[in-house]
Amino acid sequence: MTPRKTPSRRSSRRRRALWALGAAVVSLAFLLGLWWGGPGPQPPVPPRPTPKAVQAPKAKPTAQPVKQAPQQDATASRPPIPRIALIIDDMGHGLAPATRLAALNLPLTLSILPHAAQAEAVARLARSNNLEVMLHLPMEPRGYPGRDPGPGALLCGMPRDVLLATLRDNLARVPHAAGVNSHMGSEFSLRPELLEPVLLELKKRDLFYLDSFTSPDSQGLATARRLGLRTGRRDVFLDHQVSREAIDRQMERLLNLARKRGRAVAIGHPHPETIKALQYWAPRLRRQATLVKVSEILDAP
Repeated sequence: MTPRKTPSRRSSRRRRALWALGAAVVSLAFLLGLWWGGPGPQPPVPPRPTPKAVQAPKAKPTAQPVKQAPQQDATASRPPIPRIALIIDDMGHGLAPATRLAALNLPLTLSILPHAAQAEAVARLARSNNLEVMLHLPMEPRGYPGRDPGPGALLCGMPRDVLLATLRDNLARVPHAAGVNSHMGSEFSLRPELLEPVLLELKKRDLFYLDSFTSPDSQGLATARRLGLRTGRRDVFLDHQVSREAIDRQMERLLNLARKRGRAVAIGHPHPETIKALQYWAPRLRRQATLVKVSEILDAP
């Protein structure tokens, strides 16, 4: 008869079986936990862009020196300052007008009539005040003898030797004369054959000739140039009409001509209106032009 197992053995087996079952359950639970809690499938990671090569900062171009325009003389861009010469004709009849003109402190040229009562005294006064002196040479005008140029005139009917003798006498009466311009002469100045011996005598004495241009057909300038004298011509008569308004208009015209041509020559007379106008205009003339003696504005031979 088979012996019955004791209860202590049965309980020992049952405990071992429970422990084994428990260990199996724990192991199974652990494995399930690992599987269930692990990371799920991850989305594909997009490829990272290849980083661009870091470029070194571009070097700044070396600053080139700024080319400057060549510096010019400040006066080069300005128009040249015009020159103006002022002649006062018919001088020699008295010292008072010459004294008033000298007091203007302008580089005037006084043109003196050779047979005027104070011709020599006015020439010396002008010289002592640094004013230029000219012989105001009387010549035959159109309409002679109805229009009389006065004593010492060169007339169209004179022989050559008489012309020269008259000229030399006139020059002797006006000391310090640097040149000659005509008094009247609208007829004589049309005759190159009469002008030629007169101008050659002036050239021999190293005197200049200014054509007063009393006729638009005057041959004085052209003949003087042909013979090689220092020469020029009058551009404006300041006081053909002796009124202040008319003289002011001619002053404006003188300045305009000087600016246009670079130089201009004006002739006036010792009228009180003319002297007052010169005194009034002197500051503006000095600002807008260079005032010179007539000998400084002539054409070279």
